[in-house]
Amino acid sequence: MRAVLTVFALMALAAGGVLAAGPFQMPIGARTTKSAAENGGWQVSGEIGVPFVQARARFMSAVTAAGWTLRHEIPLSRGNDRTIMAFMRGGYDLTLMVSRVSITRSAFSYGISRTDDKRRKGGAGR
Repeated sequence: MRAVLTVFALMALAAGGVLAAGPFQMPIGARTTKSAAENGGWQVSGEIGVPFVQARARFMSAVTAAGWTLRHEIPLSRGNDRTIMAFMRGGYDLTLMVSRVSITRSAFSYGISRTDDKRRKGGAGR
């Protein structure tokens, strides 16, 4: 009986770890500076010590390697130094913004939402 309880406890811990894990493996050099959505803001924000083009490529690689599919990419500036990418996996959407901070640094922010929630509210994802 004790062995069965131990197995169930280990399974519960493993499941909790999977649920608590991020939606993708952060690229090397990325560090988060904020990890909580405030008033509907980004869920995670941070910086990475590489130029914008490399940061965009690293995040694109990390997110797609985790099984997310790119649906849209929207450049937000004429200088091509800020972009928003929308990914989809299962019943979830991941919105990722990457922007230039300086020649050698970039910033990132992302948030995840349920695809079904957006459809019910009449928002994106239709």
